[in-house]
Amino acid sequence: MVKGVNKTVIEVNNTGSKVFDRIVFYVSPACSNLSAKNLNRAIKNFTFLLDERAGKGYKTLRQQRIVRRRVLIGSIIGVAAIAFAITLTMFL
Repeated sequence: MVKGVNKTVIEVNNTGSKVFDRIVFYVSPACSNLSAKNLNRAIKNFTFLLDERAGKGYKTLRQQRIVRRRVLIGSIIGVAAIAFAITLTMFL
């Protein structure tokens, strides 16, 4: 709940963020005289930085998944090559 009359509240419903669906900003009285353009720029920078920090965790998980997939595919190819070599030596 916001108490007082001098509070500037900005609610962002469509954040464009992977992390946040909705963000509520309470602008300090010292900065409430900023233009809407400057406030919008500050909000975008703030959400971008948080997305970037959270995205590093997402990228790390994604990279781990890619590495695991490559190891699995490499193992399957290696086992298939060994099985083919064994089969080939049995018939020679």
